[in-house]
Order: sequence, then structure tokens, then C-alpha cells
Amino acid sequence: MRNATAVMILLFILFSCNAQKYKLEKKSYNNKSFDSAQKINKDGIIGQFEGLNTDYYYFTIDGNTKTANFYISNSTYSPVIMTLYDYNTNIIKVINEPEINYTNENGNLEDSNTNASSNNTNENIYSYQVMRDIYLPYSQNNEENKYYISVSPKETVKENIDYTLIVEKRDYKETDEKEPNDKISAAQIIDVNSDNRLYTIDGYYSQTFNPTLKTGDLKNMEIDAYKITNSSFNTYSISIELSGVPAIDASIRLYDQKGNWITMKDINNTGDGETVDKLILYPYMSYYFILAATNAVINIPYRVSIIAKPFDKYTEHEPNNKPSEAQTIEFNQTYKGAIDYSYDRDYYNFSVPIKSSVKLSYFLIDSQAINISISNDTLGKIASMPQTDDEQIISLPQGRYYLIFERDLTKEKWIKGSSKARNYEFSMSISNEISGDYNYGYYDDLYNNTNAYETDYYNYSNNYYENNIPEEQFEENLESNFNNTNNVIIIRPEDYNSDYYYYSSEEETNSYIEHNDYNNGDYYYYEN
Repeated sequence: MRNATAVMILLFILFSCNAQKYKLEKKSYNNKSFDSAQKINKDGIIGQFEGLNTDYYYFTIDGNTKTANFYISNSTYSPVIMTLYDYNTNIIKVINEPEINYTNENGNLEDSNTNASSNNTNENIYSYQVMRDIYLPYSQNNEENKYYISVSPKETVKENIDYTLIVEKRDYKETDEKEPNDKISAAQIIDVNSDNRLYTIDGYYSQTFNPTLKTGDLKNMEIDAYKITNSSFNTYSISIELSGVPAIDASIRLYDQKGNWITMKDINNTGDGETVDKLILYPYMSYYFILAATNAVINIPYRVSIIAKPFDKYTEHEPNNKPSEAQTIEFNQTYKGAIDYSYDRDYYNFSVPIKSSVKLSYFLIDSQAINISISNDTLGKIASMPQTDDEQIISLPQGRYYLIFERDLTKEKWIKGSSKARNYEFSMSISNEISGDYNYGYYDDLYNNTNAYETDYYNYSNNYYENNIPEEQFEENLESNFNNTNNVIIIRPEDYNSDYYYYSSEEETNSYIEHNDYNNGDYYYYEN
């Protein structure tokens, strides 16, 4: 207890010294409601709670759109709750998860997520809490430029609690994160409108501000949601690059414009960044992605970059992880692609107009541990290619086919943070001059093949150009689409972030797991 108290006092002193650069005023003792809220005329307030009473304040912005940082500190072990409201008293964001640190038996401060031993004091230290980069848009209607703040004790305490509230405002910049962006419906929009342009957002992995979330893999994470949109007639190849941050293992979770899960990129270790590459953004199309950190942290900055590259139709187009997303290929052209992570699958489709010989030439650049196969909706898997740079000829009847590349995990185990993408190149040509030398025994009784597996890949359409849903209905249904797979845990209606809960059972320890989404018949592949 003595060590914990000493650390708490030290942290509070550090905050107090930092607060000296601000001009603070004393709390009024009649600010117990919105109607009697005290105006913050300077940089902040020095106040004291009277029992369990809540104190109310307000401030205004003038002239320009602002972003604001909010600091709240107290001098006891009891946490303080701060809530920000708009002019109509609608909640914008809440601070009510304190910074939690542990002191070991030597009195040293440990990471908040370190499992403390039985000898540790495990004392919670509530020094100060921060809410950064809150977006405050300026309105011509002056009434809308007014914001309220409530401050209240979270726990019942005998003594009065002293606290310091600081509101730090500055002009908004295009590269600023716009908090709150903790839900898909509040995603920050990044409009891509030119080739070879870099779009950057400077954000923060902040404290956890979602106390109602009790279960799920994101319950201890603050979530930042973004929307990449293309408002032009052009097509772009997009890369999302998330900077590495010390002590943070972050992930990128990608969704299509209807809120359907695409994939999660979490292939690097703590301190390393993540990248989503070769993402094709067609005209008037959008993607959503969210960033999440593995542990509750206090305002560690990150940078996320959106890079718009010229469109190249002979490069692999992501997402292409399932048949409904398969990239259509042209004969006699060379394509380049990569298996980016353990559960990545690359689907290409091609059509054979009449019974023909199809020649596949391929070059496995980085590794031979790549499975290559050709399949068909009716016949299932038709052929598997040797895992060497090769040229194979196969006879195919009329129909539509898939060429599939995937990592062979039996030969090359995936190790997070160490394994690299595996690149490949291929080309395909066709001839209607059938040669009996190339049937490989697959077509002795092709249409009576009782072992062929049937698929239901086309019950769901991922065609982005056929979205005929009325705009108001689309917005209404967008959030609910995040709950349309087996791998989503629906918590409770009050858990407003539940749309992000993508669950992977701890019992499924294989790095490559196939999950069947019974709602739409597609298959999703991802890594635990």
C-alpha cells in the first residue's frame, strides 16, 4: 500500500506540474444540472465533489472547427467519470475506465496488462485520464457550438474528492483523427480521389471508454473506425499501412461497404505495423476498416496511411479470398500475386467456351510450399498442380472454373511476426485442340464423379455495382450486417460496440481454420 501510494502521489505531482501551464478557475457550487452548468472561461477547472453529486460545465467554440483534448485527474484511489455532451445533451464520449497500473514487491511500476503475482500489491492508481482528438465541428448556428461536460465520482467515498479538469482546444487539421469514431456508423471518412497520393491520419490508441462491454475479444480495446471511399470515376489499388507502436500489438479488420466481414490482418508481433495491400477500390465504392490494440493503453500515437496506386488489372486484386470475390483473368496474360498470410487464399476465375486444352504456366518466387488447384462449382476440385515451377496442360469441358493459390501449412508453418508473404506469377492459355495425353485420369467418368463436393458459392453476391438498397435503409442495416456470421458474438443491445466482435474459439488452435457462414453460404478463413 505504501509503495502504491508513493507512485500515485508521484504521478499526480507530474500531472499537476504539467497543469501549471494552464489557466484554471475554481468550481462554482451551484452547477448540479445542465441548466445551472458553469461556463469554462479559461483552460479548465479546479473543483471538489460534494458527496456523490455531479458537477456540470460547458464551453463554446468560435470561428473554426476544433479538436480538443480533455484531461481529468483526482487525488484519491476513487476513479472519476467525465462525460462530454453536445448542445442537445446527447452523449459524445465518456471517460470512465481509469488508468490501471500495478506495483510489484519492489515498488516498481508494471504494465497494466502484466499478470501480477500473489506478492504484488495490485493497487489501482488513478492519476489522470485523457480523452484526445475529440472532433468539434464549427456551425453557423451558434447554439450548436456549445458543449457540456459532467464530472462525477464513480465510487462511494467518505471524503470529498479534489479534481482538475482541463479542456485543451486547437484548430482541426486534415490529418487529425476524429473522435469519437468507435462505431462503424461513426467511421471517419477518407476520400480517395487521385493516383499516387498518400492520405494519412494521426490517431491515438487511447484508454478504454466502453465500460458496458464485458465479453468478447475487443472488450479491453479502444476501437477506431475508418471508411475508405472513392467518389470518382477512377479505379485505384489501395494499401492500408498501420505504423508499428512499441508495446502494442495492433490489428486491422476489414469490411466491405455493406458491413460484411472480409479479413483481419494481424500477422506481426508487438511493436510492428500491419498492412493490407492490393485492395481494389472501384468507382463509388467503399471499404470500412477498424484498428484495435491488444491492451488498454493511454494515448499512444499511431499513424495510418492510405496509399492510392495506379490500377493494374494484371496484379492480384484483394479481396479475392473466396469464389464470390474471384478475379477474372484473361488468357495469354501474366498475373502477379502473393499469399500474404497463413489463411490467405487467392481465387481467380476463367471460362472455357467449348471443350479445350488449358495450359497453366506458373512461377513460385519465394517458396515451393504453395498449393495450386483448379475447381468447378459442379465438379469440385478437378486438379492439383505440382509444387514446382512448371507448365501443366489439362483438358476441360465447357464451363466456369477457379484457379486457387494457398499456402501449404504442412510444409511451411506460419509463425506470427516472422513468416513472409509468398509471391507467385502465372499465365494461362487455351486451345480447342484436345489432346488425350493431358487428362491425367480426371475425366474417365467426370460427370458421374460421386466424390465431387458441391458448393453453394453463389447464394451471396458481392457485386458492388448492384447495390439497389435505398440509402436510408442501407444506413439502417449497415450496423446489423456485422452480426451476420457465426463468428460474431452478440452481447447485449446496450453494448453499442458489439458489431465489432469477431470471435475465434480458443479450442480451435490450428492456424488455418475453415468457418462456414450459414447465413450466406460463403467460407471465411482466418487465423486464431
